[in-house]
Amino acid sequence: MVKVHVLVHLRPDILDVQGQAIRQAVTAAGHAGVAAVRVGKSFQLDIDAPNAEAAREEVERLCKETLSNPLLEDYSWEAVES
Repeated sequence: MVKVHVLVHLRPDILDVQGQAIRQAVTAAGHAGVAAVRVGKSFQLDIDAPNAEAAREEVERLCKETLSNPLLEDYSWEAVES
């Protein structure tokens, strides 16, 4: 079993409307030092695979086909200690 943490976020050239709204809200709440906010998604997965290479291939496939929209989003992932 491999535990994986996946982060999905909008590509830098895609306007993050939700991030802008959050930045405006935190600025209005008195946190003037927040220059920008980008919103993303976080997933924690337990991958049952016969070996590390098979787990890596499964995570890559999941990220590309299901967890992210390749036209708008980038992703990164890392195996984590259990």
